Amino acid sequence: MLAALVVGGLTAWYLGMRAGVIAAVATAAALILAAFVPGVNLAVYALVIAWSGALYFLGPKMGKSKDAPGANGAGLAGLTVMAGQAREWFKKKIGS
Repeated sequence: MLAALVVGGLTAWYLGMRAGVIAAVATAAALILAAFVPGVNLAVYALVIAWSGALYFLGPKMGKSKDAPGANGAGLAGLTVMAGQAREWFKKKIGS
């Protein structure tokens, strides 16, 4: 369950407290599920490591800055906007 705390803490730091709590609960549930379902354990840990790595490297660009907490205040709303822009770009590339 230490992994759930780490994921929750990183997510809360970069994307806000609400997103951090949701990520921690989802990670804890996935780890509990992985304990009982054979073959899922490696996939869950790979996703936990991938999410933590993405937050560590891309977090300052997505959410709050470490230097000035709340300076850009994008948080989860900024992530949604970025996902929408990526979707539009993808549609444009596929359509042409």
